[in-house]
Amino acid sequence: MFKRFDTYLPDLKESWVLVFFLVVGGSILSGAITLFIGYLFPGLSGWLEVITYPLIFIPPYLWMIRPYKSRVIESEPVPVNNPNFGMLGATLSFILIFPLVFAFNMVIEPLTIWMDTPDFMKELLNQVSANKTSSLFMLVFFAPVLEELFCRGIILRGLLKHLSPVKAILWSAAIFGVIHLNPWQAIPAFLIGVLMGWIYWKTRSLWTTIFIHFINNGFAYIVTIFFPELPENAGYHDMIPGVYYYIFYLVALAYTAGTLLIMNKYYEKSVSNKILPNT
Repeated sequence: MFKRFDTYLPDLKESWVLVFFLVVGGSILSGAITLFIGYLFPGLSGWLEVITYPLIFIPPYLWMIRPYKSRVIESEPVPVNNPNFGMLGATLSFILIFPLVFAFNMVIEPLTIWMDTPDFMKELLNQVSANKTSSLFMLVFFAPVLEELFCRGIILRGLLKHLSPVKAILWSAAIFGVIHLNPWQAIPAFLIGVLMGWIYWKTRSLWTTIFIHFINNGFAYIVTIFFPELPENAGYHDMIPGVYYYIFYLVALAYTAGTLLIMNKYYEKSVSNKILPNT
């Protein structure tokens, strides 16, 4: 599925070029197709976003497969998905990761909960509630696969070739935040992007980060659909009353720290031993 990208390893400059094609080119393409479909098939208005969302990835994809030789095309392929879970194993990793997603989000909540929800995000959340099925496909299925392939499978994998692991993970997380195009989503996206980047660096498993993204978006979708009485910027503090919130927070902090320590200890040699940074 991912082999066509194995020899494409973008550096930092090339990564930002890809972001430009995604944000600008993708927005123009999807906007034009949205107007076209909306005009010809007005009955599909509730499905327009799920139909056009994958189109934003076409411009950067066309740039990646452009016919002329680029210096970021490597003769030695580096697989996009090449899982190695070390002594921990895949099964135990996924078991640990499932609660880790919730625990990590709770830990970072104080860094993001102060932000007011912008009006356009309130409108987007209303659209999610109004178009439950199409939003499910777009947010819970399409977004995890397409965004993880772009941000971790292509950009982070390439940056690990050209930068140190820390710089590569931070830059890929920053790009993940930027493509959300608003601070309300960008800050938590950056933070969870760091987590997913670290796990991808350690395991080289793209399906693992897709799983994390799926759980993260799926939980947000469930809260939006089934708990409409909660505020738009609802967090765990709105769901867990009083002192119990602080107890759960300490448990989440301990679980996050403990799980990351276990992963760091039992995963075998990291990606940096296979992809030596040039800088």
